[in-house]
Amino acid sequence: MNGSWAYNGVCRGGEGTYRLEIDCVGYNFAAFPPAIGPYTTRVDLPVGQPGTVACFGPNWSSAGWAVGSRIFRL
Repeated sequence: MNGSWAYNGVCRGGEGTYRLEIDCVGYNFAAFPPAIGPYTTRVDLPVGQPGTVACFGPNWSSAGWAVGSRIFRL
């Protein structure tokens, strides 16, 4: 966890993709349907490329407090 609102990570070795996920409590109006309470933000990336997932979205479309995070290969 990077503070209490974001998670930075990278998966190395081999080829393929991996996923970064962060569990948040707050709101996410960018989701469909909009989420108020717990929600998960995720991003899929190629192996070797670092990434960040956060509970805060652009223009405050989402904001929350992180309660967990994970990284795993797909």
